[in-house]
Amino acid sequence: MKSSSLSSSAPIEDILHGTDPFVMIRRGAEEEVQVLSGTQRLCHSLADIQRSVGMPYSDSIVDTVCAIPFSQIRERGYEAHSEHEPIRCIDIVQQTRVNLEELLTSIPSDQVALKNGIQFDMTPEEYAEVIRNIIRDEIGQGEGANFVVANTGRGTIVEMNRAKALSIYRSLLLSEHGSYMTFIFFDGQKYLIGASPEKHLTVQNREVTMNPISGTLRKKPDQPVTKEELLEFLRDDKEILELFMVLDEELKMMSQMCARGGTVEGPLLKNMSRLIHTEYLLRGRSDLPAIDLLRTSMFAPTVTGSPMGNACRVLKEYEPGSRGYYASALALFGRDAQGGENLDSAITIRTAEIDADGTLAVRAGATLVRDSNPESEVKETQAKLSALLGSILDPAQKRSVPSDTALLSDVKILQVLEERNLDLSRYFLEDQERVNNSLEAVRRKKITIIDNEDNFCQTLKHMMTSMGARVRVVSYKEYDCASDNADLVVVGPGPGDPNDEKNQKMQKLHHVVHELRASGKKFLAVCLGHQILSRELGMKVLPQETPSQGVRKQIDLFGEQQLVGFYNTFSARHEKEIPGVRMSYDGDSRCVHALQGDRFASFQFHPESVLTKNGFRILGESLTRLLS
Repeated sequence: MKSSSLSSSAPIEDILHGTDPFVMIRRGAEEEVQVLSGTQRLCHSLADIQRSVGMPYSDSIVDTVCAIPFSQIRERGYEAHSEHEPIRCIDIVQQTRVNLEELLTSIPSDQVALKNGIQFDMTPEEYAEVIRNIIRDEIGQGEGANFVVANTGRGTIVEMNRAKALSIYRSLLLSEHGSYMTFIFFDGQKYLIGASPEKHLTVQNREVTMNPISGTLRKKPDQPVTKEELLEFLRDDKEILELFMVLDEELKMMSQMCARGGTVEGPLLKNMSRLIHTEYLLRGRSDLPAIDLLRTSMFAPTVTGSPMGNACRVLKEYEPGSRGYYASALALFGRDAQGGENLDSAITIRTAEIDADGTLAVRAGATLVRDSNPESEVKETQAKLSALLGSILDPAQKRSVPSDTALLSDVKILQVLEERNLDLSRYFLEDQERVNNSLEAVRRKKITIIDNEDNFCQTLKHMMTSMGARVRVVSYKEYDCASDNADLVVVGPGPGDPNDEKNQKMQKLHHVVHELRASGKKFLAVCLGHQILSRELGMKVLPQETPSQGVRKQIDLFGEQQLVGFYNTFSARHEKEIPGVRMSYDGDSRCVHALQGDRFASFQFHPESVLTKNGFRILGESLTRLLS
């Protein structure tokens, strides 16, 4: 660690006309731009990022700004293409804030030309075919609920220089609206210039904030969105469930980062120049170092998919090469007035990656779900890049202020937004810092959760810990039934085909469930675990006609009507009664929703999902029955 004393101001002329590495950031609609400069340093792991300690010379300062490559996600054990991109750091020597109008006046407005235009790795037709394949072969085979596969456009800027980079940034400042950060980063070798709508992670005074954004309404050129168009978008089930799925995924992260989990705020609308998004804010508290929180949060499900591990495998399979610095994070590490750690970061989307020689890459992806329309998803990616590409090709942009801003505070619009939360899990909408959720039967009991490659196991751990249990999570690869002295074992959810007898994970899980039943140990099985148990009980587990990935359904749960969330492509079928086993199943499809035995319980749905309205109570009642 280092301690530093930095200059509180820097002449803007030195930044604009010099050669040193620099960063400029405008947050939201602020009328000032943060301007920082310093020295370059390349790192190859998050642990190598240099952070300062001690009281700063002013109320709050930035010590280091880092551009993190997507391939860094391998620090979490996930797959990724890599071209050995380093973490690009600028250790800040000078920092100030400049009035936006003053900056716009100072920044050049040079014409930017591309040598041969922009060529995408995949044509629109090829990209649409990839989308079809993912829906059929990945979502349709139980490998995940959603995936975000990107298409890359490449080009070369003629006679690239600092003035042209600043001209692109100036144009983006004028043309884009509603971004979390509009930034230019240059470390001496590479420019990142973008207008990211989405916060990645902030840490301030131990408060952790994330900002899942999903659901996109494309605006018509030069026309304000009408109330009818916005209402239709807000009532679209695909767009609603798309946001709920990434909310679930980021709650998994919050469960690992914050001892008491995260509280959900929203939904909210984010109005940009050419798009409108829906979003939530997640807040929690953590005593973990900021660098550990950043590692746990790599990278947002809105730009990868879920479950995270399998999403990264799919990205590596379907994307032809490295993502570079796309869909990762631009992170600012600093200190507050008391010397406490600060972290502010934006997801590097709607971002141009430009080498000093003018080599250019722009990337965009759409969230693919079971009912995605490939052609529509292709158009969505084109719309996401339109503002950025327009800024590159037309530096003489005019100030963009959406004319539909007032519509977003319309009473009816706000009412429809608020109605989204009516059937969500009340557990996640409460301030968990102030709620006592302990259960007498669960308190101090030892529970082992088997992680089957889905971090829903972390949400389960969080819920059970708040009930008072002592919970550990262990990978299915390492789990040993004979040596486990837990009071209860959870066979967790995960991707994959439970009927694939050649799959090592399925082989291990069949062995585990067989041992649990034979030993008489008490256990709970969720989703994939439920399917494995169903097979062990002699039931057929078959593909559903339509995958239930990120779907809410009203079911009869042992005589009680419940609204629950499903993430499954396969389901067990009820054909006959099994002695000693109670079954909850659909009378028409015969799909089995839940099972109960003297020493076990199982759910095909996810009680830990935000989609399950009474999930905390359902989980608590099952644990109470088994552990009493």
